[in-house]
Amino acid sequence: MNPFPAIQNAWYIACRSSQLKRKPITRTILNTPFVLFRNASGSAAALIDRCSHRNVALSDGWVKDGCVVCPYHGWEFDGEGTCQNVPGLMYERPQKARNVSAYPVVEQDGMIWVYPSLETPISQPPRFEFLHEPGFTHIVAERTLPVALPDALENFLDATHTHFVHSGLIRSEGKRKAVNITVQREADRVQAEYIDEGTQSGLISRLFGAGIDKSFGRYIFPSTAQLEYRAGAKTKMLITLCFTPETETSQRLYAVVVGRGPAIFKPIIQLLFLQAYQQDKHILELQRENLQKFEKPQYVFTDADVLLPHILHIIKHGPTPVPASTRTVKLFL
Repeated sequence: MNPFPAIQNAWYIACRSSQLKRKPITRTILNTPFVLFRNASGSAAALIDRCSHRNVALSDGWVKDGCVVCPYHGWEFDGEGTCQNVPGLMYERPQKARNVSAYPVVEQDGMIWVYPSLETPISQPPRFEFLHEPGFTHIVAERTLPVALPDALENFLDATHTHFVHSGLIRSEGKRKAVNITVQREADRVQAEYIDEGTQSGLISRLFGAGIDKSFGRYIFPSTAQLEYRAGAKTKMLITLCFTPETETSQRLYAVVVGRGPAIFKPIIQLLFLQAYQQDKHILELQRENLQKFEKPQYVFTDADVLLPHILHIIKHGPTPVPASTRTVKLFL
């Protein structure tokens, strides 16, 4: 069961374009299994991953002439979910009961997005900024995290854990300084602007933080988290994490890191990202293991928790009109 119904009608990354080739693959989004394959024209398609005949996973079958074929009795379904062939029948009468549900798909920026609702989408998936602009290099990574969506989002955006979980990599406990943070809330997002932190105290900033005088952490409905670092008015690095909720306690994340500089920096960026991910995964696994010992989670909030209260509200209620609000807090980061 989806604990946050408001996030059902939204776009999620199901896989990377390079992962969808000749064979069908399966992905779970919000507790629902989908089969993805390429139709006769080469476009990506997404169906419920269950044959209407005897409930076998279509993803265990194969693709024939743009249709996914069930491995049990050979029923064939096109990209619209229409059953195009029932082997063994002497004559054919199309019947809607044989069809399976098909879902909207958009392929862009090297990603395949699925809208896991039978309602008509009222928007398009977001784009990744600077991905193909001259002077920028980028990496793309895919990982999983065994936690609830709000915990995954907060972990990436929370500045106060970096002194401990990422000690020396992002920030250091012994090198804190006063930082003014402006929090801005809109209908579908919330942003924290770190106005005067400058270069952070960890290794990543020492390598790539020259000239950075402002940074932002933002959440965008339903499941996107971003960290942006600017030098003056120019974006120097933008890290975007798109979380695809598989279940209540499992997230598949797609990370796109875009930065100014030559491609020679790619191996270094990949190494540092992997190290930060492993550190976060470890602490989140500890959090999950301890949560399992209790009936339900509990949260205590302070002024240092600048984003999570807003994230929880937006995930629970969806984008809702709110008065423009801005507040400033000062923390020692």
